Amino acid sequence: MKSLLIKAFYICIWIYCGIAFFDPSDYILGVKLPFFALILFIFLMLNLFDRAVLPEDLLLRVIFIAFMLPAFFLGVFMVRHPGQSLTDGLSLVRGLWAIMLVLPVVAMGVDLRKPMFLCIGIMMLSIIGLQVCSAIDPKLYEKISIFLIDNSVALIGFRNFGELDLVMIFFVTTPLLVIPVPFLIGTIFGQGSAWGWRVGATIFLFLILLASFLSASRAVFFILLAECLTCFLVIVRHRPRLLAGALVTAAVFSLLVLLAIQRTSLLSAEEQSNTVKIAHYKSFLTFIDENPIVLLTGDGLGAQYYSNAPGINREVYQTELTYLDIIRYFGLAGCLCFLLLLVVPFFSTIPDRLNMMGFLAYLVVAGNNPLLFNSTGMLAVVFFWSQQYRSYCKQGLGAGSSSLPSLGVTR
Repeated sequence: MKSLLIKAFYICIWIYCGIAFFDPSDYILGVKLPFFALILFIFLMLNLFDRAVLPEDLLLRVIFIAFMLPAFFLGVFMVRHPGQSLTDGLSLVRGLWAIMLVLPVVAMGVDLRKPMFLCIGIMMLSIIGLQVCSAIDPKLYEKISIFLIDNSVALIGFRNFGELDLVMIFFVTTPLLVIPVPFLIGTIFGQGSAWGWRVGATIFLFLILLASFLSASRAVFFILLAECLTCFLVIVRHRPRLLAGALVTAAVFSLLVLLAIQRTSLLSAEEQSNTVKIAHYKSFLTFIDENPIVLLTGDGLGAQYYSNAPGINREVYQTELTYLDIIRYFGLAGCLCFLLLLVVPFFSTIPDRLNMMGFLAYLVVAGNNPLLFNSTGMLAVVFFWSQQYRSYCKQGLGAGSSSLPSLGVTR
């Protein structure tokens, strides 16, 4: 019975990861919540055989993020907006609940690198494949595009990438391309990696960069480049022969990035995506100017404000500017508390610096994508947290051998 439950648990984890990546809005299958509940139910059943032992700080942090913080700020919403619907706030709460998956993942010793890297590999190959399809079979490309757009899986169109006009194939989960980078850089440049792993990691990293470029997301592309360089510097910091060359490379790279930013209009106020973000920002400032108390108390989870961004011009509860939304929901103190809860695991006595760099890159890329406050965004947090608690994963209820090399070189 126990072995069957363990197999079912792993199958559900893999399926849930696939749904989170390729049906993030749950419009296609509508089974994300049932699989989430099934994972937790199987975990509770397994506890009848062996009681899970979890780090106390992890358990408290999950309780605070999944229950206490949302409950308090739903209360704030009801006080500030009596009689208004809680629908938007409750949808955000369901997204935050996904953080609970870290408990069974850590307790069961699940290596999330396997399903997550597989999903990322499929996603990047899909982006590259759709680019090819747009050139050789426009009719098929159009049918696929309509399906992806209608189900909120991807944004597809045309976008200016500096002097290039690219077909934009931006999956909602494209920002999650930052997840494998620390592992790949550690495998390529770390000591002790087999040559086969180095070659495979190099190819994987190249495809990630290519997919991010073809998705026409300049922010994701440049963040990936910066993440690669930062992780490389972390690895070579104790290797003097490489460090000097790495610092020179970093200086040259920084100059090239500044030039690329200028040539690709990344910071241009006239670029369409930037125009929308600037309008959201100005609308936020107007809202705060009219409601300064929000900075202190928050406006409540799911609260709306008027945005005059082009193509929107209506009341919205969630925008691309994630951290401004969190400030609206929680106030400055609540926002700071939430972010501190997310990063605390990375300041342990034996920090995994590469994993921390990856998580910081994720927080940066999540700042201009409405990803963090949903179940897919929380799944990324679960991934990074579970890597930080690898010592528990190795002793979990269902822990087994991993086919992926250890990241111990990154410590």
